[in-house]
Amino acid sequence: MSKDSGKDQAAPSGRRRGVRAVALASAAAVVLAGGAFWLSGGYDAWRGTGDALDGACDGHLADGPVRQLLPGVALTASGALQHDGWRCTVAEADTTGQGGTRFQVRVRDAQEPFGPDGSIDPGDGAVPLGGGWTGSFAYGAPGDGGPARGRVVVLLDCGDETGDGLLAAADARLGGGEGFRDAGARARLATALADTALSYARRTGCDAAAPGPVREVAAPAAADARVPLDRATGTCAGVVDAATGRRWGAGTAAETAAEPAPVERCTLGSVSGTPLYAFTASYGPYGEAASSGGDALPALGKANAPRGHYRMTARCPGADGTAVYEIEPDDGLALDHVSLRTALKSFATASAERHACDAPS
Repeated sequence: MSKDSGKDQAAPSGRRRGVRAVALASAAAVVLAGGAFWLSGGYDAWRGTGDALDGACDGHLADGPVRQLLPGVALTASGALQHDGWRCTVAEADTTGQGGTRFQVRVRDAQEPFGPDGSIDPGDGAVPLGGGWTGSFAYGAPGDGGPARGRVVVLLDCGDETGDGLLAAADARLGGGEGFRDAGARARLATALADTALSYARRTGCDAAAPGPVREVAAPAAADARVPLDRATGTCAGVVDAATGRRWGAGTAAETAAEPAPVERCTLGSVSGTPLYAFTASYGPYGEAASSGGDALPALGKANAPRGHYRMTARCPGADGTAVYEIEPDDGLALDHVSLRTALKSFATASAERHACDAPS
């Protein structure tokens, strides 16, 4: 990566979260004192120099990767601690200083539940970052810029204790060309997030480490992308055997690479591609959100779920927290409850192993 890929000395495990809370409070005091404009490079942008990003966001912004992501654009930046976590925002400078946001990083405690309006959706068609990161990349929504916008989400471990970690997300908007269809742009966005979030995390007492540089990020597959079920090699591999697939009428799979991500999905469909059975693995705050709603019943319980919606959980180290695994058949299907539970166990076990979690139950 860059300047932040090294590993700082760890804070004693018993003090991590206390140190983090003190650091967050200190950051808030700086913002409330009106220092955000000066510390973030706002003055440099106003006076027209090229140093507006140097030392921005209290020195945590990875200015090099951001400049590479948004070359030739006059930018200004500001950082602030808000009710839903820390934010670092890079905007396009104009004569009023009110240019539109081009890049934004958000960092929050992985154990903190999402608020009513604070959820960070990984995005439709999100694909794993790879390279040892528990992260994902997605384009913007079709009506919101599509490939001109990109979102990266990562979970950062602060320690081995279940739930001890951070969720970090970055959104960016490119001005033209191929946008995030360009593989280099995807890697630059992921690097800008990783380096910025790691720097901020260490200030809060989180001993997060970079698995390695983000060299290549896959492009999200088309919404209708399917593979024959017997050729699945990613998140759908081995979920059901051939006989079960035939009984279910499942002949296709919509999947992503079998690598760690905050939310992992597998959808089994008919030969024509109609979705039939949806499997989801959710980690960190996404696991908490999944467990707090819905009508799923425990897969190892005695009662049959009326709609075939079953759930399993697993304890995981660090930011992954308590993982939640679910299967949800489409409405109107004839339900084979034994095979639904068996398939969910296969899916959950494979995902849990990728995250070094306990066996799902």
